[in-house]
Amino acid sequence: MEKILNQILDLPSMVNQKLPQNNFNVMMEGSEGSFGNWAGTFYKIGAFVVLIGILIAAITGGIDAVNSAEGLGKVTAVVCMLLLVYAAFPIAQTVRSAGDSLAGSKSGIIDFIFRDLIVANIKLAGHAGALVALFGAFCATLGWLLMGTDPNIAIAPEFFAGVAYSVSLPINATAEFLSMVNLDFIGGVLNDFNTWEVTGSNASGYNIPGVLAVGWEYVQVAIVLAKLYVSLALYHFLYGLLSSLVGWIKNPSLPIKTK
Repeated sequence: MEKILNQILDLPSMVNQKLPQNNFNVMMEGSEGSFGNWAGTFYKIGAFVVLIGILIAAITGGIDAVNSAEGLGKVTAVVCMLLLVYAAFPIAQTVRSAGDSLAGSKSGIIDFIFRDLIVANIKLAGHAGALVALFGAFCATLGWLLMGTDPNIAIAPEFFAGVAYSVSLPINATAEFLSMVNLDFIGGVLNDFNTWEVTGSNASGYNIPGVLAVGWEYVQVAIVLAKLYVSLALYHFLYGLLSSLVGWIKNPSLPIKTK
């Protein structure tokens, strides 16, 4: 009777083993060790979606700009549209590169989520933001050379609404931490640096202010990259500080030497 009961209870396992092409249990059991590959696949798909989205936005926006422009403005709009179509590929590659770095990660799940994933996204936001600023500067230069004014043709701004926020998050967190320890002055410097922008005015006319307005577009690219590297340095500092604190909580000790 006991043997029959065991056979009945083992029936689901026996049938599961006999099912053709049944690799689902192995896949689920190994999913924790392959979360890097899952993340890499997700970003690979995301890169394709971003590419299609930017291409559609660049083409439709370019067509609208051509229809609303006159004379040399139409030429400027066409060339800028082609520049933005070109820009879609290196921008999408920043998403793919983030996925590749995550897919190659050998970290445990805690370090992967709180270090590798966040660092990859900060780099992605900074690199994408710098490319957007660079191609925006190219279009501004072209418009100023041909028409004496900035054409104000952007690269799918809705896709990059969170870029500045993602890059600035560690800077803001560090500023808040410094305020907590009564170092408000340093925190204020970080906040001022985080909000630093140099592209407030558009090029208008073939004059010194027009040249400076175009030049500031390229300076903005350097500022975006500077914010990225400062943000990465601060996040590594905060993560190391938190890791040390957690390690001390797990194994508290006083820094006292004994002979």
